[in-house]
Amino acid sequence: MAQTTPEAQPYFSQPLRQIALMVIVLSLSGSGVILALPRVLPVFEANPYLNGFIVFVFLIGVIACFWMVLQLIQSVRWIEGFTSAQEDHANQKAPLLLAPLANLMRQRGARMQIPSGSARSILDSVAQRIDEAREITRYITNTLIFLGLLGTFYGLATTVPAVVDTIRSLAPQD
Repeated sequence: MAQTTPEAQPYFSQPLRQIALMVIVLSLSGSGVILALPRVLPVFEANPYLNGFIVFVFLIGVIACFWMVLQLIQSVRWIEGFTSAQEDHANQKAPLLLAPLANLMRQRGARMQIPSGSARSILDSVAQRIDEAREITRYITNTLIFLGLLGTFYGLATTVPAVVDTIRSLAPQD
């Protein structure tokens, strides 16, 4: 008697754990800022333009990180819809992250065999797109480091002359 093997259903996981960790870290950071705000606010107000710009760049970085995860969620949903052969899925636009894969999949259908050479090329293309998106966060991180150093040197430049004047005033008089 011939037994039929059930067809394996594709499974794609959503980045729920990563989103949960991002929200937890963001809420802990926000709590730390709220607790430290009374002591840190006078320091922040010493140069509100530079410090405000640092906070602005940080917020852009946080938004960029959440945006990248949302793009990943959209890509996973698209590929789940394609493999489940939903009727309305043919009209949906493929996410930019999966553009090369989407073209190949639309040509061959949901239940297709991809040659190993094509699979490697597609995986490399998707990995390159993910790396390009990751470069934004690296750039923002380096910008924040630069702005922090700039603030440090600005603080030193304004503090050192005051220290010199204090030392001169301590000189003994004849």
